[in-house]
Amino acid sequence: MLSAHIASFLKLIGAQLEETSLGLHSVHHVHNIDCGIANILSLLEPNNEVGHKADQLSLKASSYISRHDLASARVSDGDGNEDADRFRAAQAALAGFRFAVERSRRCLCCRRRLTAVPA
Repeated sequence: MLSAHIASFLKLIGAQLEETSLGLHSVHHVHNIDCGIANILSLLEPNNEVGHKADQLSLKASSYISRHDLASARVSDGDGNEDADRFRAAQAALAGFRFAVERSRRCLCCRRRLTAVPA
């Protein structure tokens, strides 16, 4: 089970992606996502899988958010499908990051084991 802090940061990241998809564009969305990721990483034991998934999420989210405005302006040119693909890729990256975080061994904020440790 995730700590309340980690769950809140994951919710923030998802909300930033969702707001962008609804047309509520802000230059702060990428920054907020990167800060959410950094805060989650600071709460977990170092883990290569989580770090890799964090990098993927940051790249996919940044790509989607930075190109969303351009795509919105050019939907009539057929760019809407590419924008939807980038949104789905960012959502998939968030799901992958969440899964890696859930599999992480220990939350440093509460010193609680997140998953069972194999024998």
